Amino acid sequence: MHATRPSLLVIVPPDWDTVPDGLAELKRYLSDEYGAVLLLRSATAPMRSPLLLHLGLWNPQDMRVAREDVDDLLQRAFYTLDWMEEVL
Repeated sequence: MHATRPSLLVIVPPDWDTVPDGLAELKRYLSDEYGAVLLLRSATAPMRSPLLLHLGLWNPQDMRVAREDVDDLLQRAFYTLDWMEEVL
């Protein structure tokens, strides 16, 4: 049986934009630490936060740790200007 490489599908809110250096760091982290690939999609409906889906074969322990680590990396890989609406 052929093992499926671990992947992390991240569905981001449609109004979020990428920070190229942060996105590169996230991809590098997933590859180096877990041998995983980042799959990125933009949502078609409004969302408050990204949705993370683990695909392929992940060690359950790795999935939990990766989720915690990725939350921080996501903040550096994306930005939104929603905060400006609150200020204005």
